[in-house]
Amino acid sequence: MTPISPINTKPTKLALFFSSSILALSMTGCGGGSDGSSSGNTGNGDNGGTTPPVSSASFSETATWQVTNLAPNTATCYDFDAKAESSCAEEKWDIKFDNQARSVKLWSNSGDSGAGLGGVFGLIDWSDLSRYSNATQDPDTSRDITMHYNEDRSGGIFDAQPWFEYNLKDNHQLYPNNRVYLVTTDNSSAMTDSSVQQPIYAMQITNYYNNAGTSGYPTLRWIDTALPNKVQTKTIDASNNDNWVYFDLTTGQSSTDKNSTWQIGFKRNSVILNGGDSAIGTNKGKVGGFLSKTPIGYYDKGEPIVSKFMTDGSAATLTDLTNTAVYDKPISARSWVIDSKGSDLNPAYTGNFPNLDFGWYTYNGMTHQLNAKAVDSAQGALIRSAEGNSYARVRLDKINYPDSSATTATSWEFKIDIQPAP
Repeated sequence: MTPISPINTKPTKLALFFSSSILALSMTGCGGGSDGSSSGNTGNGDNGGTTPPVSSASFSETATWQVTNLAPNTATCYDFDAKAESSCAEEKWDIKFDNQARSVKLWSNSGDSGAGLGGVFGLIDWSDLSRYSNATQDPDTSRDITMHYNEDRSGGIFDAQPWFEYNLKDNHQLYPNNRVYLVTTDNSSAMTDSSVQQPIYAMQITNYYNNAGTSGYPTLRWIDTALPNKVQTKTIDASNNDNWVYFDLTTGQSSTDKNSTWQIGFKRNSVILNGGDSAIGTNKGKVGGFLSKTPIGYYDKGEPIVSKFMTDGSAATLTDLTNTAVYDKPISARSWVIDSKGSDLNPAYTGNFPNLDFGWYTYNGMTHQLNAKAVDSAQGALIRSAEGNSYARVRLDKINYPDSSATTATSWEFKIDIQPAP
């Protein structure tokens, strides 16, 4: 079984978790605006606006989950409150092991993966995660971390190549990087020239706050690439924690009706495109995205240049949008990024073939075996239960094969520390 990487990815190191886009998904729960208001949102989903209770309990129980149902295209679910496997058709499961045709994925009972109040904090180096005495407080500062759990969600180019940086001055502010994204209305086509039949737009998100400094009001600037001098700008009220706002780049109109005509959707700082797993309603589209340009001066070797973000760069980066001749463009239809379901439990792989690192495990392209990582190099996650009032700390301990030449595993074993409901 050869694993494939999900499109929807997040950093997996704890330092990056608190400084980059994974925390930005939860920044609305920290205020997110200069008004200092708290929205109670955890990112792409906010569990109906309900803030999960903070438990004073600790990891007082342990369990081992051995997954033996490894037939292709099957799912096995586990309820860590009951310390037992649970039907995936019921609502009480907390972790899902999804044995897909060419990869293994893990899901929490939240967002696009389930109707529960679950969420994920991680992946985190086990050397750090093992220091946590419970799943609701930072071990060093004792601060509440319950609002930093992210739901499973659908996303694509705006997750893989975020349009902002967050908390660059420890002020819980969001700073746009004014990147230029191409948006096609037909992700099955390699065409990069806009036409009446197949419009291709270019867009930037240049602000996240309204005139009063309230967060959740992204300003969108865009063109039809066939008319680069006709620049349009719109500030969108996406401040509601529960509802997506669907925007039509052709008419410049927005709606909360999922059945309307739309290419791009907003909820707080989250952005989706009407294609792939994000395509919903009666007007399901084939929209795809592509990062066309990152303005000069915002990053140095991938790290944000803080001083550059401290000033409004929207005027200076307008030419990055209108100068279509210098765009990076997709080289084939496969280059368009299509929204797909993702979870922080499924990071992108690192390394180079034949040795790939998937966070939980490694893949050896010579033996075609997967191996759980040793404790000193392992990563794990904190997972909130479907009920929203208990938690688990999870690490993959073993992947068992009948012998060294086998390419099909017989079982996976997860070690679970449980923080019961209060």
